[in-house]
Amino acid sequence: MTPFKVVYGHDPPTLICYQMTTMDPPNLQEMLQLWDTILVQLKANLNRVQQFMKKHAYQNRLPLEFQIGGMVSMKLQPYRQYSVALRKNHKLGLHYFGPFLVLEKIGTVAYKLLLPPMEKIHPVFHISLLKHCKGNHTTSFVPLPLLSVEQALLQKLEFTTRHLRRFSRTDLEYGAVAIL
Repeated sequence: MTPFKVVYGHDPPTLICYQMTTMDPPNLQEMLQLWDTILVQLKANLNRVQQFMKKHAYQNRLPLEFQIGGMVSMKLQPYRQYSVALRKNHKLGLHYFGPFLVLEKIGTVAYKLLLPPMEKIHPVFHISLLKHCKGNHTTSFVPLPLLSVEQALLQKLEFTTRHLRRFSRTDLEYGAVAIL
């Protein structure tokens, strides 16, 4: 479906080239021939601009492909790490984690990674979130900051005790504070 059809509800009118006939008045012939030359020029300009934009869009792109069985580092974005890691300052957090083993290529731009069994992230990542990991790495030099169940409970307990320290003993004895 074209954008024109979405906006107007019908297909755009087809632009037919003018076929000269002797029956048409000379003014009409000149006007329609001028119209045809303008249409040809517009199509050529549109094609030239599209090629120019495509050239500049692909100018800084590199063909990136990973080998199955190779090691890659994975990029986690700070605003997506709320469920992954609890940090006070997201700007100073780590950006790349790994290395991880590439298990399979899914489509042309996605890869499935071998993550540790306790991680709670989907193992398929876009190619833009991965980068080659150079050198021989047998263990993760930057582990994923994911929380295990015990760590999550421990952090919740620490938060609750810090929260309860704000209140006096009498508030806690008389039930003035609801404990989570």
